[in-house]
Amino acid sequence: MVYLQATLKIYQGQMEKFCRVMAEVVPMLEERGWKLLAAYQNIIGRQNTIVDIWEIPDANSVEKVLGAIGQLPSFRKLAGELTGVVEEEVLQVMTKASYSH
Repeated sequence: MVYLQATLKIYQGQMEKFCRVMAEVVPMLEERGWKLLAAYQNIIGRQNTIVDIWEIPDANSVEKVLGAIGQLPSFRKLAGELTGVVEEEVLQVMTKASYSH
């Protein structure tokens, strides 16, 4: 199994808009083989941080899937809505550690 961790810093006052847009983006990614395992919002620590954990087919699917949805007019509209909402995004492709269940 391969996983993608997306850590996003959201601008102050933009969390509701971010969550609304992502509710539309998630099905687009899942239709292309990704599975959202968890999406967490912090309650202690740096405010306005989201961590998404995705199960993905392989590391190559990051570029492949993001490139594919980037061609969709519906996604381009949503991506435009995220301008000014996402301050920073860090993607990490990972595998389970030996002690994980």
